[in-house]
Amino acid sequence: MNSKIYTGFVEHTRHLPVYHHFQYPVYMYGIDIDELALLDKKLPFFGYNRLRPATINDADYLDNRPGCIKEKLLDLLPEADREQVATVMLITAARYFHYIFNPVCFYYCFDRQGAMICLAAEVSNTYGERHMYLPKPAAPDTSEPGILQYTADKAFHVSPFNNMSGRYDFFCTAPGQTIDVAIHLVREGEKIFEARFRARGRELTRAAHLGLLLRHPVMPHLTMPRIIFEAMRLYYRKHMPWHDKPAPSDPMTIRHKR
Repeated sequence: MNSKIYTGFVEHTRHLPVYHHFQYPVYMYGIDIDELALLDKKLPFFGYNRLRPATINDADYLDNRPGCIKEKLLDLLPEADREQVATVMLITAARYFHYIFNPVCFYYCFDRQGAMICLAAEVSNTYGERHMYLPKPAAPDTSEPGILQYTADKAFHVSPFNNMSGRYDFFCTAPGQTIDVAIHLVREGEKIFEARFRARGRELTRAAHLGLLLRHPVMPHLTMPRIIFEAMRLYYRKHMPWHDKPAPSDPMTIRHKR
C-alpha cells in the first residue's frame, strides 16, 4: 500500500513585527485516498466513514456537498489538471475519538506515471471556516533539487495577528519516506511568517497504527490548546496587534460563517 504514517514536527516562526517561534511534535496520515476502503478493512482501529478510534470521513473534507473526497476535490480543480489526475495523496490528521481539527490538509495529485500534477491546500480557521488554495507552480530554486515550489495570493483569514495582504509561497517535497512542507507568508518582499511540517514516514500497518495510538493517546487533542496558548503569548506578552476577521469573500472559501 502507498498510505503511510508521518511522525515529526510542526514549526512556526513569526519574523515581523516581532519574533516568535515554537515547535511541537505531531503525526499525520499520508492517505492514498483510493486505499481508504482497504484501510478500513485491514486496520482494526481505523475507519472510513464509520466510528473507529481514528476515522477519515468524507464529510470532514472540502465543501458540504455529498460525495467522496476525490470526487469533491476533482470538482474544484481546473479542468486541465482534473483530466490528468490518477492518484491523490492526502496529508491530514484523522478524526480521533470523534474529534477533529485540521489547520491545513495537503492534497498531492499525481498522474498515472507518478508525475506531480498539482498541489492543493485546504486551510481551516478557528471560526469554523475553510478555504481551498490551488497554488500555481513557481520557478524552482535550482540550488535545492527535489523541492517543488508554488505560490498563491492570501485570500483567507486564519490568524488574528495577520491582515489579509500578502502571498503564500509553498515549498514541498513529494511524500515518500520523508515529507517536508513549508509555507511562507510574504508581504512587500519581506517574509513575515513561515510554517513547516517535516516528518519521516512508515507504512500504515496494523502494528504501526496501534503503536502510534498507544504512544500518543492525546496528541490530536492538543492542536487547539496549543493554538490558544501561542495566541495568548503573542497578545499578552508580545503585544501583537489584533485584526478582526473580515467576512469571507473569495469563492474558494468553501465553508464559511458570516
